[in-house]
Amino acid sequence: MDTRRFFNQNVVITGGSSGIGLAIALEFAKIGSKLFLLARHPERLMQAKNKLQQFVPDAFIETISIDIANQLQMQDVMTHIAKEYQGIHTLINNAGIVSVGLWNDLNLQEIQRVMEVNYFGAVYATKAAWPYLIQAKGHLGFVSSVVGYLGLVGYAGYAPAKFAMTGLVQCLRPEAKKHGLGVTIVYPPDTDTPQLTEENQKMIPELARWKRYGKVLQPEDVAKKFVNGILKNKAEVFCDFSSRLARIAAAIYPQWFC
Repeated sequence: MDTRRFFNQNVVITGGSSGIGLAIALEFAKIGSKLFLLARHPERLMQAKNKLQQFVPDAFIETISIDIANQLQMQDVMTHIAKEYQGIHTLINNAGIVSVGLWNDLNLQEIQRVMEVNYFGAVYATKAAWPYLIQAKGHLGFVSSVVGYLGLVGYAGYAPAKFAMTGLVQCLRPEAKKHGLGVTIVYPPDTDTPQLTEENQKMIPELARWKRYGKVLQPEDVAKKFVNGILKNKAEVFCDFSSRLARIAAAIYPQWFC
C-alpha cells in the first residue's frame, strides 16, 4: 500500500485520547503523518501523546482540549490548525459516547447528549474542516459501529446517532468524490475500549443475549483495518466476517433481530 499520500500531512482525530481513536493515531504516526488529537480531558490527551511517542519518538503530535459537541469551539480549532499548520489533509471523526438501556428507562437529556456528541460532533468537525479537506484532496474518515446499520434492543439511545452518521457518509461521498476527497466509514463490533467497559456496566439481559454471539476485538485491530481501508480508498470497512454478514442479514431479514 502506498502511504506517501499521508506522509507529513496533517491528520485530525476526534476522540484521539483513548480506545480506537488512540490506536488510529498510532497507525498514522507510523506512516509519518502529523497528528492533532482532539478530546475533552487535557490529562488524557497528554497521556495519549506520551504513549504514542514511546512507539514513534519523533512523531509530530499536538493535543487540543475541546468539547466535540460545541460548534463554535470546533470551528475555531479547525481554523487554527489550518492557518497555523498549513491546512488539514485528513479528518477522522471518532469521538463518541454510549447509552444503553430500555426505551422506557432512557431520559431525553441522555439521548440528546449522545446525538450531540456522536452525530453533531462529526457534523461540526466535518463542516469546519471541509474546505481544507477539499483543498488538500485528502481523506475523511468516520468511526461508526455495527449498530450504525443494525438496530438492537437496548441501543435506542445510541444506535440512531450511528445510523445518522451512516446516512451522512452516504450523502457526502458523491460530493467528496467530485473534489477528489476520499471518504471511508468503519463499522466496528464490540471493541475493548473504555466505552465498552462503561457499556457493560449498564448491560441489560435483552441485549446481553445478542452480545454472546460476537467476540470482542482489540482497538489496534480495528485501527489497522480502518487505516488500511483508508489507504485503499475503500468506502466501507468491516472488521470481521460476522459484522459483514450482519449487514446483509439486517437488510434482507430484519425480523431476525426482533
